[in-house]
Amino acid sequence: INEFGHHHDPTGIVEVDILWEQLDGYAEISEPLDDHDLPVFWHIPKCGGTTLQDMMSHCFGMIEANEVGKTHVKDELEIIALDNGNRYVNVDLSNPNGIEHAKDLGFGASGLANVAITSWFHDTASLFDDDVHRGRCFALVRHPIRRAVSMFYYLKDATWEHTYSDVYKEMDLEEYATSQYSEDNWMTRFLTNQMSGNVYDRHLDLAKEVLESKCLVGLMEDFSVSINRFDHYFGWSQRDFGGPVSMANRGTCVAR
Repeated sequence: INEFGHHHDPTGIVEVDILWEQLDGYAEISEPLDDHDLPVFWHIPKCGGTTLQDMMSHCFGMIEANEVGKTHVKDELEIIALDNGNRYVNVDLSNPNGIEHAKDLGFGASGLANVAITSWFHDTASLFDDDVHRGRCFALVRHPIRRAVSMFYYLKDATWEHTYSDVYKEMDLEEYATSQYSEDNWMTRFLTNQMSGNVYDRHLDLAKEVLESKCLVGLMEDFSVSINRFDHYFGWSQRDFGGPVSMANRGTCVAR
């Protein structure tokens, strides 16, 4: 930690220095894990994140904070239980407004969740605004071309998504890739908070540095190995989260 209290030395580039300061809510992966750190799963679309969420909530029994609690949001935090035994904190981390509300309620220091799950990497860092409670990022990534192809075929059928459009129905993959509807450097933008305008090599370099510094990374192509890596790092197998599946039956649940 440098003399300014941050983990990265000032670069003299205002937007870069501001970004690192805003990401101080996340622990550095090089730092030892602390009991007060909250695992934050950065959910990159079409990288196996939904499967991992289900495993964490049902098989491991973790109390999650994601978007499931949005129908129970109020002005105080509480844990809600679904009929299947899965448990969630009554916050909505699927959008910036929901994250801001969770921050106002003191979610980051509440200790209610065992894991937070969100795609909004930058915004979620603001939940951890003291020197004790920090987010500890982990993520599943995927080959970008395979992820883009998967996203295209998902969008063709995902009528339940608010992003669904009939325009995808008659479109082939090549047309999608060259259209205005294809993703534009999703990971780079979310890691650097460059949500509009052009992105350049400097944004890519910064995004890679942020990912390396702040996130424990697994590969979707090696899903089982990645889950074991996360488990070993966070010590999930050694903890009884008290969920619907007993510790003795976790392996069978995960294998399904």
